[in-house]
Amino acid sequence: MINLFRYSLTSIFIISFLLLGINSCKNVSDKDQSQNGSVNHELSGGLFKMSLSDDILSIFPHNLIDAAAFNLMNQVYEGLFVLDENTKEFKPQLAESFSISDDGRVYTITLRKNIYFHDDPVFPEGVGREVKASDVMHCFTKLCEPSEYNAMYPYVIDVIKGARSFWQDKIDGNKGQVKPEGLRLIDDYTVQIELENPTPNFLAILTHPCCWIFPEEIYEYEEQINNWCIGTGPFRAFTIKMNDVVIFQRNQKYRKIDAEGRSLPYLDAVRCNFVANESDQLNAFLDGNLDLIFSVPRDNIQQLSVASEKQNADYTLLTIPGMRVEYYGFQHRSEIFSNKNVRKAINYAIDRQFLVDSVLKGFGEPAYYGFVPPSAPGHDAKSIDGYRFNPENARKLLSQAGFDEAQNFPVLTIQINDGNPTALEVAEAVQSMLNENLGITVELSILPREKHYEEIELGKVPIWRDGWVADYPDPENFLKLFHGKLVPEDSVKASYLNTVRFSDAQFDNYFERSTRESDTSLRRDLLLKADSIVIEHAAVAPLYYEEWVWLVNKRVENLAVSPMGNLDLTHVYVTERD
Repeated sequence: MINLFRYSLTSIFIISFLLLGINSCKNVSDKDQSQNGSVNHELSGGLFKMSLSDDILSIFPHNLIDAAAFNLMNQVYEGLFVLDENTKEFKPQLAESFSISDDGRVYTITLRKNIYFHDDPVFPEGVGREVKASDVMHCFTKLCEPSEYNAMYPYVIDVIKGARSFWQDKIDGNKGQVKPEGLRLIDDYTVQIELENPTPNFLAILTHPCCWIFPEEIYEYEEQINNWCIGTGPFRAFTIKMNDVVIFQRNQKYRKIDAEGRSLPYLDAVRCNFVANESDQLNAFLDGNLDLIFSVPRDNIQQLSVASEKQNADYTLLTIPGMRVEYYGFQHRSEIFSNKNVRKAINYAIDRQFLVDSVLKGFGEPAYYGFVPPSAPGHDAKSIDGYRFNPENARKLLSQAGFDEAQNFPVLTIQINDGNPTALEVAEAVQSMLNENLGITVELSILPREKHYEEIELGKVPIWRDGWVADYPDPENFLKLFHGKLVPEDSVKASYLNTVRFSDAQFDNYFERSTRESDTSLRRDLLLKADSIVIEHAAVAPLYYEEWVWLVNKRVENLAVSPMGNLDLTHVYVTERD
């Protein structure tokens, strides 16, 4: 087994200290080994310093479930395709070219040559080898296998031909199949992926983190695989102390150049600290010790917004409607929340406008529509009539469920994860609303993030706080959370995406048809109908569609925020300000 923590604690501190001084230095690195030009130019050099407030569970692509982890690993990993944020089209990344068969089921993908994995001790002499088609085959095969390191299999198990039967064979202990039927190695640089059915959004799926490409050798890290990374992206891992500090170095072998022929990335290094307290994080930013924070204390946003408009302010407040929804999940197999009227009563008893005004300070929108946010392209979310605050309706529905004026209703415990002050403030507000409007006694339970999601996936929690951020800009990405086929028949087994264990034949019909429908208009209509069913059945309690609010130092150039909250530091550089 490879030791991830191969740097001593003393050396980590020394290296971190040295990196702090990079801001004033120019990069004098050797010529880029991908022959893309010199890295020593006017934009090169510098340390980019950011911070995260949420702990992350894993940085391994097949187990990556946190938005915060995505923004870290997006600097390290690459997939076959990537979303172009400007054109909103999916373009080849590690792929050089591709073709799709006339029936829309077979994708033939040819890789770029001379792309190398990051240098790492798992390789002979520590030198990263070239990426081959066999690596793609290995990554996708492992994505179709049951494993404690694979929570992302739902994205492909019913898409790639033979993936579900391959999965089941592994569960049953059969060793006959070595790969799913739909995966074929053509030559060193070409693979074919055959699908069960035509899937118009398959290119979008290929941009998901679960489809990032990594070397087979990473499995030598065994039980530490969640805590290390080897990719092909602009930055490579240098130090990783999970939920403490992460340091990335510039990938000297990165192949990309900018429009003027200058090597990318520009930065020498990226450092990310984990600071749970948002106020401490903000103070570190204002003291000049951070270039970017993703979580701004809500009480400070208005003041910071006014100050950022002043010419002498040294920071910018970036805000944009996000493709993300905050919600409370209901466990449909629990005694209480198997009753649709109870779920509806909870929905009507929540004053979403109050949450947005008082907790989010206006930086969000009440979730009055579908589960899919209105910012999702091509989705007429506002045509769905969701739940607005109506205490009278709430009480009637609770009575119809057999709990007249909340009599005999058990004490309700809402579970939330730690390290999220906004979630706690929301939970306290909802606690008050349910007591005042329904007479329900509500308690709050705060668990460490890892334990929180472990219990949710195992179906042990009746009601909990959750949120979803788009992995790719398609309503299907949100609605997949309710696909009945993802729920294991054995109730004691973990359910990863469909954690609420919602099952409805009509929803599944609309959803599955949408995945095969090539007509854009018809597909949108199917997804809209599926979203409407989620709301009609009160599968969850959507609370609000949250905006992204980032605080960025003005010395940082070329940083933008997308509706999905994607951070890409490839073109970012830092300047010295007076």
